[in-house]
Amino acid sequence: YTKSSFRKLKEIFPKFEHPYAALISRPVWIWGAEMGINEKGVSIGNEAVFSKQKLRADGLLGMDILRLALHNAANADEAVDFIINLLEKYGQGGNGSYKGTFKYHNSFLIKDPRKAVILESSAGNWIVKAVNESASISNCYTPGQDYARASESLSGKNLAKTLENRLITFFAQGRLRQQFTASAIESRDKNLLQVFDLLRSHIRPDNYPHGGMKSVCVHPGILIKSETVSSMVVDYYNKSLQIIWHTSAPNPCVSIYKPVVMDVEGSFSLFSDLHDTEAYFRENRKLSAYFLKNYTFFEEKIRPLRDETEQRFQDIVYHNIKDKSKQELVNDCLKCYQLEQDYLLKVKQEIEKKGYLKI
Repeated sequence: YTKSSFRKLKEIFPKFEHPYAALISRPVWIWGAEMGINEKGVSIGNEAVFSKQKLRADGLLGMDILRLALHNAANADEAVDFIINLLEKYGQGGNGSYKGTFKYHNSFLIKDPRKAVILESSAGNWIVKAVNESASISNCYTPGQDYARASESLSGKNLAKTLENRLITFFAQGRLRQQFTASAIESRDKNLLQVFDLLRSHIRPDNYPHGGMKSVCVHPGILIKSETVSSMVVDYYNKSLQIIWHTSAPNPCVSIYKPVVMDVEGSFSLFSDLHDTEAYFRENRKLSAYFLKNYTFFEEKIRPLRDETEQRFQDIVYHNIKDKSKQELVNDCLKCYQLEQDYLLKVKQEIEKKGYLKI
């Protein structure tokens, strides 16, 4: 955080009521979130985009904007209007990096049980695009002028051609990833296993992990140290039920997706303590780093076990799901976390059996 952007967040926060609880994925040093879903079924994810327009030193971070919207919007339209209001009134900016400097504009993918939209921004300006069957965002402006609404200064403009900082966008490889994911999701059945598989993709025939930004599942390279730090899939099973599948770990290619059901009364007990939540993530991070250093071992011994366990989670959650109460679904999810401990025990036994160094 820059001090000025954090002061702006503290100034703005009391202006809203924040009536809705949310499950979020966030960097430990930032209040805001990279993605999340609230109790009304509104989910939002954001991506950094790079514009020629100037950011405000005291502007809000995109992640803070995202979390504020989750806590204050009951549907996708409300989320769009809320974000637009923040952009126009307070602007965006600040520094999102833990070390060094990383300043960017934001693109948001917003979904509720009935519709999905993309909101792309540049400084205090914005455009809104409707999503029909499928769409994806990445570190680039999506091409075209097929948007439903726009701020006055962007009306009629193609953001990718007129405002995008092409040099930074090139090094971020956002266009490559956006085109790949948009094409892949359009051509797939969109069942969970295929979506997980897409989020684990390294965009090359052998699908072997490699450094750099030319992957959906990003790993640190020689120059760019970015990586996929967590992954989340929201299954909109029906208008009143969403099942969230998340890794709580970096590198989805070697991590396992686990289910959570939004239920304010009972589903958050596992992550109610901030210290325990961070410890859970760090342990998972340690394990994923180990697998990447021993990737052949992971492919041969751990991946079959991981995939089998993941399938078991789905069998537990979706079996007779139409007849289950919310509490029964919460209990199913908690059972999956118990089974995750069995999975981790088997993983460590395989590591010891092969004589690998301990994690």
